[in-house]
Amino acid sequence: MNTLRTIDFKDFPTDERFTQIEGKLFMADNLDSDIEHHQSSAGVEAPVQLAMTLIVICVQGSMRLKINLNEYLLEPSMASTLLSGSFMQIINVSTDFRGVIIAIADNFMNYSEDVKMSMAMHRHTSEMPCYTLDKDKLDEVLEVYRMMRKKLSDKTFSYRQQVARAYLDILKFNGFHEFYTHTRQEVRPAARSRKDDLLKSFIAEVQENYRRERQVTFYASRLCISPKYLSSVIHDMSGKHATQWIDEYVILAAKAMLKNSSRSIKEVCTELNFPNQSMFAKYFKQHTGMTPKEYRNKE
Repeated sequence: MNTLRTIDFKDFPTDERFTQIEGKLFMADNLDSDIEHHQSSAGVEAPVQLAMTLIVICVQGSMRLKINLNEYLLEPSMASTLLSGSFMQIINVSTDFRGVIIAIADNFMNYSEDVKMSMAMHRHTSEMPCYTLDKDKLDEVLEVYRMMRKKLSDKTFSYRQQVARAYLDILKFNGFHEFYTHTRQEVRPAARSRKDDLLKSFIAEVQENYRRERQVTFYASRLCISPKYLSSVIHDMSGKHATQWIDEYVILAAKAMLKNSSRSIKEVCTELNFPNQSMFAKYFKQHTGMTPKEYRNKE
């Protein structure tokens, strides 16, 4: 059972202000006219999980958001690509924010032309979801976006999906080019270090198993190393202890369920594999300063 509220295309508005292909593509912006947006996003206190790829481009103002536990600030000429399955939380949006949002269904953008590069891009985007565009690249992205928006706004056009994929291909292959350039220019060892791989493997294991396992010994066993070595490497590479990573994922899921679902506290406790509500309440308060009930009732 999914512990986080999942955002998919049915959560997007369907009125004429927005350009979209039902269930496949959604586009919104306030570049040329004011489009309503939630300026402080106070209602997004708990994270949600994305069921599509989401691209956010900031042209003016700023947006502060959390992606997979890490906080980022999008400022002018910055963009973010959030992959399907990512945890996202909007912390706040400045009152003067202007930008673009594009949501793309997993099966709508074709990656078959270069599977190896697509996988490398996927890893790179996971590690660095926010990035800066220079003026020429930003201008080009916005020009492509406007052309795509104009063409898709014509509901009588017979090839809307094909044209949308063509425009998305332009953006995709520009991204491939930037990735090639970036990786060629990087000064790095010929191969990833063992410690770097271990950190990424550990986080992947935590993302998969945090609902039922909170002990470092479990993850060390999965990775075939000693708990002491695992703890040392994770702290050296990330600045956080292995237990902190585990606890942050557990608390993230607990907050999401308490705020975004109708589950009882007892059901949340069971979902996260705590032996009883008392231990869950103690654990939750230790990490948040509130009991689960206090957090659920908090405005």
